[in-house]
Amino acid sequence: MLNDSPRYAIVAVTNNAKNLGLELKEKLGIDCPVYTTVKIADSRTVPIEGRVIEGLRTVFQEVDVLICIMAIGAVVRGIAPVIKDKTTDPAVIVMDEKANHVISLLSGHLGGANQVTLKIAELLDSNPVITTATDTQNVVALDNIAKEVNGWREELRHLVKVFNSYLANKDCVYFYQEKPWVSDLRGLTVIEEYQIQEVLATKSPFIWLTSQAVEVDEEVVALIHPKPYVLGVGAKKDLPPSTFMESFRAFCEQEGISGSEIAKIASIDVKKNEQAILELAQQLDCPFHTYSKEELLVVADKYPQSEFVKKTVGVGSVALASADLASKGNVLTQRFAQNSATFALGKLVNNY
Repeated sequence: MLNDSPRYAIVAVTNNAKNLGLELKEKLGIDCPVYTTVKIADSRTVPIEGRVIEGLRTVFQEVDVLICIMAIGAVVRGIAPVIKDKTTDPAVIVMDEKANHVISLLSGHLGGANQVTLKIAELLDSNPVITTATDTQNVVALDNIAKEVNGWREELRHLVKVFNSYLANKDCVYFYQEKPWVSDLRGLTVIEEYQIQEVLATKSPFIWLTSQAVEVDEEVVALIHPKPYVLGVGAKKDLPPSTFMESFRAFCEQEGISGSEIAKIASIDVKKNEQAILELAQQLDCPFHTYSKEELLVVADKYPQSEFVKKTVGVGSVALASADLASKGNVLTQRFAQNSATFALGKLVNNY
């Protein structure tokens, strides 16, 4: 579950709602369509051909965040036939056309609807309406923890309702993380490493964040493997994979990270077939994304430049610029260079 830029859409069916939607689009600072009826559409909006309720269903299936400025009943009737699953459905937020209330309707945690609701409410000085039990009780939720560290996996699904119920009821839920990946610990009973075996023996509810492969009883232990980082890389043409891997291990040791924490590798497009990078991506079981020279040039000047690299590929910073783009500017390290391989680390962020 990588945090790429989410696709937003706003749907408004009256003139007042349309104007509010355009205002909200500007305040959110996003490039997204504002859909309206054919009757009130103008050059700033996209007309919905045919019945609005059918258009709403289509938009629902094309975006990550759907903001509806209309009656909540109409939204429910509109999207009901196309709702599938909490891990894939978009966030749905409903507002009245005076922005009195902003309601998180669907996919509050994994989809980010709660977060978007709070953001909109702050921008428009509205009343946020969030009804998920953990938020109401001011405790963290299991799915939020997994999402924050990019550690959601299908095996956690059956535990979400159980663990969130424990947390909402203020029952004891133990928690341990190897590193300070998660800062929101509301409602959790934090333990030290030496207490893990005791907690496992008692079969108490336990949320365990680890980069290690461990065997647990998945009926009572929510095991989360954080993948919060992106890796920007560069490599000399035809660099032996063994040399590249040796340099990568040295980089990990310097930064105190495990390769299992890498969610994505990024580089320049001329390296898309570089065997050393492809083998690392395969070993880490993560995607390898490349950017064009033109894309990297947008951010490259923020970092030290190599004239040799610039002459070779057209941009003087590859690892750092790639990490910048892949992490939306959240670069954590300086450039690491060893044996004609370069690395830089970025942190994935929640873009909602």
